[in-house]
Amino acid sequence: MYKQNLLIFLLAAIGGYIFSLLHLPIPWTLGPMAMAIIWKLLLKRTLNWPKKVRNAGLVILGYMLGSPFTPAVAHQVVQQLPLMLASTLLLIGLCLGTGYVSGRYTGVGLANSLMGSIPGGLSQMSVICEEIEGINLSVVTLMQTVRVLTVLFVVPLLALHGLADQVAATSRPVTHLELSQLPVLALFTLLILVSVKLAKRIQLSSVYVLAPVLGTASLVLAGVTAPVLPTPIVAVAQIVVGIKMGQDVDFGSLTNWKTIAFINFLSVTSVIAVLLGIAFAYSHIAPTSLVTAFISMAPGGISEMGLTAMAVNADLPTVVAYQLFRLLFILLVCVPVTRRLIQRKCASQH
Repeated sequence: MYKQNLLIFLLAAIGGYIFSLLHLPIPWTLGPMAMAIIWKLLLKRTLNWPKKVRNAGLVILGYMLGSPFTPAVAHQVVQQLPLMLASTLLLIGLCLGTGYVSGRYTGVGLANSLMGSIPGGLSQMSVICEEIEGINLSVVTLMQTVRVLTVLFVVPLLALHGLADQVAATSRPVTHLELSQLPVLALFTLLILVSVKLAKRIQLSSVYVLAPVLGTASLVLAGVTAPVLPTPIVAVAQIVVGIKMGQDVDFGSLTNWKTIAFINFLSVTSVIAVLLGIAFAYSHIAPTSLVTAFISMAPGGISEMGLTAMAVNADLPTVVAYQLFRLLFILLVCVPVTRRLIQRKCASQH
């Protein structure tokens, strides 16, 4: 198993290098993900990537995403809370609306189409749907997978080559960690480990992303500057996360998966197109660039959209704040409300 995982890692690294040579967006995540999909679906080989390795990569990415949250940035974020709520409600409304239409055309049922369209995390939505009666987990997983893959490829491509084409994907310099920074990094590491443990105790969703982001941001807000991690470490973190994302892709569990995937792809691209127009208008009424507004509103994950923001030199704290606010709103408000409506409808039918 160790030899196979090492081989997969090497192939994933090659995939990331190829994607970087082609100047594709977030190459060290999407390249490994593509190689994992090829390994699993085309070569028909088994893939059991350790979740602990993926989680370690998420912790590193979470640290990077939380490091820019200075007090000045926090003040700016607080001022934008009304806009965050408005954009979140708008995005959820768009996704649920297209989910309703998708359910009518694919015949998967309203409950499945709604849960499959909510822009939450793929793994989180799968766990939540296991607890809801009348939900087809395969349908929801497929719809969420198509949404995530579409966002991961379309949004970075638009951001990098359409909205910020003057920025090269590989323009970020190679960084080195100074010995004098090791004690500070050890302090951040300790706080992140404590944050993860506390997050698990209170059963917080997306523990290995949210806990490092919140833990790192809290220390930065206290006045401690977060050391910049060496580029190879960041690349390895993206590789191990990308491999697990590729492993989770499974289109073969449904007989009509092609129809569901195609309709859902059209739905997601429609939402992205509408969001692009809204981001354009938003960038003219708020002190935010178009590319920052677009990535902030995109229905992707914190880590993926954060990496996209770094690739195009967008305002990372703003992007992470919007994505974090939306994820918390979905997990704490949207999903419980939708679940209750679905359960009430199922009860009325019995």
